[in-house]
Amino acid sequence: MTSTAKKTAQIIEADIVIVGAGLVGLTAAIAMAKQHKRVVLVDSRPPKNDVPSSHSWDARIYALTENTIAWLKTLDIWAKLDTARVNSIDAMELWDPQHGAQLMLRAEDANLLHMGCILENSNLMRACIQALADLHLDVTIANPISIQHQAQCVDLLLDNKQTVRAKLMIAADGVHSWVRQQMQIGVSLKSFQQTAIVANFHAELPHRDVAKQWFQSHETLALLPLPNQVVSMVWSVTHARAQALLVLSEEALAQAVRGSSHDVTGALTLSGEVLSFDLNQQTAQTFIGDRVVLVGDAAHQVHPMAGQGVNLGFRDVMQLTEMTTKLSVMHDMGDSGFLRSYARARQLDITRMNTLTSGLDALFATSAGWLQALTGHGMQAINRQAWLKKYLVQAATL
Repeated sequence: MTSTAKKTAQIIEADIVIVGAGLVGLTAAIAMAKQHKRVVLVDSRPPKNDVPSSHSWDARIYALTENTIAWLKTLDIWAKLDTARVNSIDAMELWDPQHGAQLMLRAEDANLLHMGCILENSNLMRACIQALADLHLDVTIANPISIQHQAQCVDLLLDNKQTVRAKLMIAADGVHSWVRQQMQIGVSLKSFQQTAIVANFHAELPHRDVAKQWFQSHETLALLPLPNQVVSMVWSVTHARAQALLVLSEEALAQAVRGSSHDVTGALTLSGEVLSFDLNQQTAQTFIGDRVVLVGDAAHQVHPMAGQGVNLGFRDVMQLTEMTTKLSVMHDMGDSGFLRSYARARQLDITRMNTLTSGLDALFATSAGWLQALTGHGMQAINRQAWLKKYLVQAATL
């Protein structure tokens, strides 16, 4: 909690209580504290502050857009990163192997230096924790027990006998959000019937700061650039194919990746662990409740195909903090009208991302020959249209 939060007996008074100290919760706390809000950040466990070995890479990586990077700089988070472990994205190369179609999008197509960057979860977490400490904020380690609504505030009861009383509660507690369940907010769930396999490999050939993706029927392979000629793999496949891939030896898995990426990397050597998780699209039926707002995975979970999950969560916080800066001192940030305005402002972006990821998966999974051919021809047509490539690059960097 902040040093300015008022503590009376076992009641801690604050402007905002945030549940969940993941990346979205941490950045929300930092952004609100920079607005001189009294913030209490609660989680059942301390945020991970792992320091990976110089010879290994975190399997969990993020593709951050230029818009996200600019925002992290304003929060004094970017300066705290280990930039030697961050790799820029200068171009994106998309392949449709079924038709031999290729689409190359370069930052220069939109007069940009970069399209974004790739970095590890642990690197970004450490930077956020340092930024939090600079603001004299810490994380209250406790399990929430219940939520109680008062006339002008919301109370969060904790198992350490404390109660946090705030004007607004921000639920940043992930896809299985406790707050969302307590508020009885339902979700719309779509299973892609796929498993994502993630791992890092040292590549024989340089990646030249290009992010590459191959689209096939219900299968997407992405190789994303990391420093020292390392590529981060995200391979979305059917559950059955995932089971077969996950039992392979390190050498056999590397060979399978090399084959599916059409040997653009040369020989691959596994670096670190191999992780897997089921792919679902989940959207809360509402992003707000009585003095409660859902952000990040608590509000929405998208397919990793577009690499936009964490950016989408950060954009929740950007929108909320942009709106709170415009509130007068006398205006209640937990007011239902204010929260409805926030929900309306976020709806289009979230709907668009759900449509994009579902649409791409359906498009490349279709068995209709004419539509498959259109997909291949469409990539070739875009390559010939400079204005359209510029638009696509700009959209990818938001």
